[in-house]
Amino acid sequence: MPALADPFIAALARLESDRDLDGLVALFAENATVENPMVAHGEGAEGARVFWGNYREAFDEIRSDFLAVTESDGVAFLEWRSEGSRAGEKVRYGGVSVLEGKDGKITAFRTYFDPRRIPSATASGGEGTGRTGDAGAASSAGSASGLQPSGVPSGGQSDASPDAMEDAQRDAAEQRAAGGCN
Repeated sequence: MPALADPFIAALARLESDRDLDGLVALFAENATVENPMVAHGEGAEGARVFWGNYREAFDEIRSDFLAVTESDGVAFLEWRSEGSRAGEKVRYGGVSVLEGKDGKITAFRTYFDPRRIPSATASGGEGTGRTGDAGAASSAGSASGLQPSGVPSGGQSDASPDAMEDAQRDAAEQRAAGGCN
């Protein structure tokens, strides 16, 4: 059983379905780093709590499936696809996450995805999303989650096809797993 990937995948599923934030946060070491291409979310359990709390609050519904998982020498590469809804709009996006660990705890979490694939929140969210009220409040919550960069058109669709993006992400993950870093 992979020491990092399996417990992470199970805890993420509980966060997405049951909003169990504590179970996922418990996997992170006190000095862990948590970041995505747009922003670092701090260190340790508090950084993980901020990141994963914002992630879950950004969606009405969300579910992640893992297409490929590779783990070796304390590093796990996870290729995933997430589907759900945000502000009533369907969301489907994919990416790659890298977990580093020591002594059964995650010491570093980095995730890479195209934020343009996530529609901007222009309306209030569903119950428990943290995005209730008028459109201005929803937009503020969307930008606080770090999921929608400025300058991306509403609707958040990329010009690249989902299949082309997934192929490129898979190639990058396989190259990194094989020791390359380009």
